[in-house]
Amino acid sequence: KQIINQSLDEMQLHLTPAIRAAFNRRGLTVHQSVTLASIIEKEVDNNADKPVVAQVFLKRLKEGILLQSNATDAYAHMNSAYDSYEHKGLPPGPISNVTDSSLRAVAYPADTDWLYFVTGDDGKTYFSKTLADHEYQVKKHCKRLCK
Repeated sequence: KQIINQSLDEMQLHLTPAIRAAFNRRGLTVHQSVTLASIIEKEVDNNADKPVVAQVFLKRLKEGILLQSNATDAYAHMNSAYDSYEHKGLPPGPISNVTDSSLRAVAYPADTDWLYFVTGDDGKTYFSKTLADHEYQVKKHCKRLCK
């Protein structure tokens, strides 16, 4: 109980009124925002890429496109609401703890219009606007990790 309370207290320090207002401007609740931040947390390690990945997912949500996040695979079992390849929208809850950088990425996403991304074997994230370009980036940069 003490660890849970400490964790919740720590989260409240990062969920400032400004961050909450930024979530609200995106049309997201705090729960939805933390859920999205948890996916971003597991998708990319580079803090500079997180706002761009947030933009990709927010665009997909807005356009009703499946998130298709590899990060949710570990939580998706047959007919699971966590299966972002089968179910539109966000999963029912977070898939991990989040860092401040992932919360901020959701609150203040990049101003781009990417629709796809892949993290290559080199640890770099490659962004694409079309499925054809995305498939090319996967083929070119992700031979080991994407198997």
